[in-house]
Amino acid sequence: MYSKSKFVLINFVLAALLSLISCTVKSITAEPTLILSSTPSLSILPTLISSTATYKPTSTAIPSTLILPSPTETPLFISNGRILFVGNSIKDDVNSNGLVLLNLKSNESILVVHKNQELNGQTLLLSYPNITWSPDGHWIAFIAINTENNFFWHAQEDIYIVKSDGTELRRLTYSPRHTKRDIAWSPDGQYILVAMGINGSDLYLVDAVNGEIAKRLTSSGNNYMAVWSPDGDKIAYLEDLALSIMNVTDKTSQQISIPSNHHILGISWSPNNEQIAFVSSVDNSKCGDIFTVAINTGEITNLTSSKYYERYPDWLPDGNHLVFSRSVLACDEMVGPGDWDIFITNPVSEEHKIVSDTSSETTIAWSPVPNLEIGKQYTITELGAFLNLRTEPSLNGKILEKLPAGEVVTVLDGFVDMDDYYWWKIQTQDGIEGWAVEVANWYKLLTE
Repeated sequence: MYSKSKFVLINFVLAALLSLISCTVKSITAEPTLILSSTPSLSILPTLISSTATYKPTSTAIPSTLILPSPTETPLFISNGRILFVGNSIKDDVNSNGLVLLNLKSNESILVVHKNQELNGQTLLLSYPNITWSPDGHWIAFIAINTENNFFWHAQEDIYIVKSDGTELRRLTYSPRHTKRDIAWSPDGQYILVAMGINGSDLYLVDAVNGEIAKRLTSSGNNYMAVWSPDGDKIAYLEDLALSIMNVTDKTSQQISIPSNHHILGISWSPNNEQIAFVSSVDNSKCGDIFTVAINTGEITNLTSSKYYERYPDWLPDGNHLVFSRSVLACDEMVGPGDWDIFITNPVSEEHKIVSDTSSETTIAWSPVPNLEIGKQYTITELGAFLNLRTEPSLNGKILEKLPAGEVVTVLDGFVDMDDYYWWKIQTQDGIEGWAVEVANWYKLLTE
């Protein structure tokens, strides 16, 4: 028989191991390589996708007929920002409803996915507003319709994934009879949250590797517009037009009090976990403003309060700025489709226009990485616990340290795009220097 002390010791060791496994799984061993199926079949073993190419938009990815938008003003606080936008954002009719990636630092654009995109004999049309970034910033998920199937045309929707340079496009799900909307990649990279259904809409977690349904979160048939909290523990979503927050583990939920005269059109959870941004038309107005609601207090702030249509807010990784789409013409002047611009705003409503004339109302998604800045200090979050510090910016680099949550690091150099990660040279509090990957929500800026 075991002595009492041995029994306690064994239980302590088991608890520690379980805690370590839990943390390691949550951060996907501190370097969450996405494993993606290389064929449409869901039954085959997945293969590892990796790339050693440094990210650079290539002109060969852009049709000669493409008329690219260009930023009219780039705010100084943006270092390496990249945005995706979807809709009739490309002037040429042949390429309307395309997926455009714009690098705000270099002012370069590429057409990632275009209208009439061919894949395995299918012709795809993007179904907006459904785009989302992977947390490592190298993959994009979107929903598309197979336009060659005329039977229940609007229901022929599935999730597709593509690398941010427009390569390795593949189909992820095979349930075309279920309409899909409002997808969001989980912060740990394992799942894609999607609202889907045949009659009505419920929330599901889809495996980002094989496209299979991993978990059903709701069953009322009227749930949609869902987004993740930064830590991946909760989701915000609409249920019967009410804004709710759900704990993903036990499915408990609570409502956020929004006045009944607000009609919510889109939501986004702030990276600092303090606010939810939403678009709302008030008292059945044809216009829509960008609002924020404080999660803890319920305080609501109108950030834009304009006479224009505004849509699709998305937080920048700093948690202090929002990107959104705004109509060029005032609400009472618009008749049918009009031109739209892309703006950035901050909590005191200072605005910067970054893209002019996208031609049509467009969905926007800000890339979660790269976002770190040289010379600044950051703390490692729980999501980034046991972060590998390596001798070189590569998965082949020797591991020097495994940095725990709470470790303070200083960024010395970077970034380097290698092995499907963005790498930064950092220094620990003990003076150890090495290279580490950046993934969304793994670092928190250390403020004085």
